[in-house]
Amino acid sequence: MARPPASRTVSGLVSGAGAALLIAGGLLTAYAVQGEKRPTPYVYELAEAAGPDAARTLAEGLPDATLKTLALKTADTGRLLAAGTVLERPGEPALIVGWRSEIGEPVLRSDIAVEEEEKLVAALRAHLPAGSLVFAMPALSHRLQATVEATFPLAAADDSATLRPPDAWANAREAIAQTEKRWRPAADAGADALFSSFLDALGAEDKYGVARLQVMALQVMAGAQESYLVLHVRDAFDIGVAAPDRFSVGLRDFPGSGNVHDVTKLVKTWVKDEGFAAYAVIPRDANAVRAYYLADTAGKSSLLGQLLPFNSARIGQVPEATLVFQHGGYWVYRIAGIRAG
Repeated sequence: MARPPASRTVSGLVSGAGAALLIAGGLLTAYAVQGEKRPTPYVYELAEAAGPDAARTLAEGLPDATLKTLALKTADTGRLLAAGTVLERPGEPALIVGWRSEIGEPVLRSDIAVEEEEKLVAALRAHLPAGSLVFAMPALSHRLQATVEATFPLAAADDSATLRPPDAWANAREAIAQTEKRWRPAADAGADALFSSFLDALGAEDKYGVARLQVMALQVMAGAQESYLVLHVRDAFDIGVAAPDRFSVGLRDFPGSGNVHDVTKLVKTWVKDEGFAAYAVIPRDANAVRAYYLADTAGKSSLLGQLLPFNSARIGQVPEATLVFQHGGYWVYRIAGIRAG
C-alpha cells in the first residue's frame, strides 16, 4: 500500500468497531462529526460544577486557582465533542490539565490524562535539580511552568500549528485559532525560533538530535551543564500535525483486551500489513488502546523515534540521553551538557 503524503486526506475505511485511523494532515474515521453544520466559531461551555477530585493535587499547587470542567459542543446541535479539566487563574490564561475527545479522533488537541499530569508534576517537583532547564512541547511547557520551579524556554512558543479541528470545521479554522489563543501566553518570537530548532532536533538522527539539544541549552542558559527533555507519546502525532514535512505520523484505536499479548499481536500484524516503519501502543481507556505509527524509516531513526517507546526504539541506549522518569505516556530524559575540550 503506497503511503500518502502527510498533507493529503487518506481515503478508504478502517475495519473494526469504533476504529479510527488518522495521519498527520489527513483524516479517516469510522465515525466523526459528519452531518454537523460548520459553526463559525464553535462553542465552549464552562460547567459551574467544581472539577474532578483527580485534579485537586494540581490545583493545590496554584494559589487562587479554580478547578472547573469544560465541555466543547457543536454550536447548532449541542453535541458533546470533548470534555476538559481546567485550572483558572486570576490574570493568567487558564491551564488545560485534562482533555478527552468523545468522538473517534483528537478534537483540537490530543488527549491529556489528569493522572499522568499529576504524576509528572510530582516527580519533577521531587527530583528536578533547582534551576533546571527543561525542554518540552509548548503547551506542556506552559502548564509545567506554572507548577514546577524550573526554566521552560518553549512555554511561550506559538503551537497553533498543532491544532486539530475536525475536517467538517475546516472553514472555521481561523476563528478556532483565534479562540484557542485564550489558553496561551503572549507571543514571543524568540521562543518561536527555539521551537523550530526543537523540532529540528527531534527530527534529526538520534545522536545529531541530542547534539542540537545541547547547543540549544547553551543558547538559553550559558554554561548549562545539562538539560531535561520531557516527551509524551502523543507528541509524535502533534508534531506530525504541526510539521508534516518532518514527520509522517498517524494513529489508530483498537478495542481493548484483557490479553495484552493478543492486542500487541493485532497491532503488530496491522502495522506489518500496512508497511509502516514502527509503532507504539498505549492504553486510551479500559476499552481501547491507541497505536501510534511512524510511516517511514526517517521517523524511525529520528531522535523522537528513538526516545519514545516505538518498537524499534533504543530506549536507554541513545548516547548522552539518560532516562530518569517514565509514567504512562510520559518519558523524561536528562541530556548531558557539552563537555569542555
